[in-house]
Amino acid sequence: MIVPNLMVRDVGRSIRFYRDTLGMSLAMTVSPDREVGWPGDGEGAAFALLEWEGAQLMLQTAASLSTELPAAFEADPTPAPSGTIYFRGLHPDEVFNRLAPGEIVKGPAPSWYGMTELYVRDPDGYVLCLGAPEGPPPG
Repeated sequence: MIVPNLMVRDVGRSIRFYRDTLGMSLAMTVSPDREVGWPGDGEGAAFALLEWEGAQLMLQTAASLSTELPAAFEADPTPAPSGTIYFRGLHPDEVFNRLAPGEIVKGPAPSWYGMTELYVRDPDGYVLCLGAPEGPPPG
């Protein structure tokens, strides 16, 4: 299993996007003092783990990453996204109306390989592609 760990500026804000907009579930939060189970919606948390259909995504502040890996990360950089994260099976129609216009990068549109795809930008600038087989969502 591959679990991306994204450096974010504000864990609480990112939780709201991934949970409320994309439908992921919050599985765990950690405080800056490494207390597991940080209360509430992750405001002030240093780390969070989210889940969706068996997949996981970690969110971690730059300060926390720099403590864990000081040779690799500075304490206060701006995240520098490169590449995309593909959410296969998350139908664009299920989340399109929950997105702000500025969050939409491209689509929804059919791809040449039979998927309906919607590219969106999260609060830290990461580009996500939501892709599902062409046609309306099941159900």
